[in-house]
Amino acid sequence: LRKLPVKRCVEGQLLRGLSKYGMKNIVSAFGIIPRNNRLMYIHSYQSYVWNNMVSKRIEDYGLKPVPGDLVLKGATASYIEEDDVNNYSIHDVVMPLPGFDVIYPKHKIQEAYREMLTADNLDIDNMRHKIRDYSLSGAYRKIIIRPQNVSWEVVAYDDPIIPLFNTDVDNLEGKPPPVFASEGKYRALKMDFSLPPSTYATMAIREVLKMDTSIKNQTQLNTTWLR
Repeated sequence: LRKLPVKRCVEGQLLRGLSKYGMKNIVSAFGIIPRNNRLMYIHSYQSYVWNNMVSKRIEDYGLKPVPGDLVLKGATASYIEEDDVNNYSIHDVVMPLPGFDVIYPKHKIQEAYREMLTADNLDIDNMRHKIRDYSLSGAYRKIIIRPQNVSWEVVAYDDPIIPLFNTDVDNLEGKPPPVFASEGKYRALKMDFSLPPSTYATMAIREVLKMDTSIKNQTQLNTTWLR
């Protein structure tokens, strides 16, 4: 523990908490971590569950709405019934982040939620906690998002070190955008699009390029590129 920095090291803070309070008082040990970081871990767990459940839902039912799926009517979630399934598309379907204030799909994915939470010693029917920060209310996210304001172009360039676009700081400083030659050794795809909160450009790019977006793979690509 002495070798770990006192500040800016979440792992070190948690280990100090466990050392101070012991393994039987996890709540107090976890409480040593600053609140914003604690909430980040809690929300990350919710997203982890959601990602797994969405993958299973698509694997089991494909990219079409089915009876028992959830859709939002205003801020309220409701079930798709057999007689109105044709009124919706996959872009309408939502899935819940686990919590006490959400409902779950009315098909076998509901049981998948229960099994995953149970494996982590959580009760899907009781997501409240005596400490308010740890009470998970839940929320809904669409399982498929269609990007807005989409544009793209293929550019040619020779130097892999030179940036292919301006940063926000560059634009604020009035720097002109990069100029590309009509011919070049390399080709790059430039994409411009808008996404709502809780969606990620990396996933949109993955779906377009069909490439592995893991940190390990991207690091290998960069290493190979700059040799």
